[in-house]
Amino acid sequence: MQAVATCLSRYAKARDSVVVGFSGGLDSTVLLHAASCLTRSANIGLSAVHVHHGLSPNADAWADSCAQVCRQLDVSLMVQRVDVPLNTGEGVEAAARRVRHKVLAEHSAQWILLAHHADDQAETVLHNLFRGAGVRGTAAMPESRGRVLRPLLGLPRDELLAYARARRLNWVEDDSNADRRYTRNFLRHEILPLIESRFSKASEQLAAAADRFGEAASLLDDLASVDLGGCRPEFPLPLSLFRNLPEPRARNLLRAMLTWHQVQPPDERRLTEFVRQLQTAGTDRHPRIDLGPYSLWCEAGRLCFKLSD
Repeated sequence: MQAVATCLSRYAKARDSVVVGFSGGLDSTVLLHAASCLTRSANIGLSAVHVHHGLSPNADAWADSCAQVCRQLDVSLMVQRVDVPLNTGEGVEAAARRVRHKVLAEHSAQWILLAHHADDQAETVLHNLFRGAGVRGTAAMPESRGRVLRPLLGLPRDELLAYARARRLNWVEDDSNADRRYTRNFLRHEILPLIESRFSKASEQLAAAADRFGEAASLLDDLASVDLGGCRPEFPLPLSLFRNLPEPRARNLLRAMLTWHQVQPPDERRLTEFVRQLQTAGTDRHPRIDLGPYSLWCEAGRLCFKLSD
């Protein structure tokens, strides 16, 4: 309750509107309950959105459970049915997350509350390290980014569980959360417990490292802004920007541009090769990279970008 109150006091004002991304699971149920206790006295409008992915045979039951919780809390709920593209090459988890974030980003509320906690932060750092991410990837999740707020990032899941049990809250259990074939579940159930058996504060230290990586990422964003040389951070960009920079700074600029456009940069090997081509390709060559959700290509001396349909 204190974590949510502190976060709201930093950002939300009286008569602002707040929406909670509500899956019906433990984490978002705790967040919605705490927010519902706090927002009325603060004169802040509260609602919830449940994204119905339709990927599980239990999806309808989960939506019904969310509706019941919201009725009990007297919170308005929107259930948004979506289609998750399964042929983009990014995997089911990533595709579902991208669609979910799009639904939330289109909501009219001033603030979007998400229920990520400290254990999620640790998993994200490990996941991104193992997939070869750099400083931006290992910075994981900030408490605030644009309209998105994550009030529970400083709390381990055990504290959320204790809160829910003390208040006899009901939540749904997603059967896929136990499936070790999904990378995050493998990290959660197999890798992190093993690490914590030797390093008891591993999750706490990983979360602290994520904060430090976040500071470094902010400095790299500042450098990328300088390297834009007065250009707006929008595609298309002149290829000369990349060709006039040392290769590490050119890579940093491209990573920053993609991050600012809310897409994930390619893995380091592909990004390095693409930047090398940007800097060295002749006028008859047209480097291109296609990564499921988006494409990058060279045309008429410019670097172009397009989100996939």
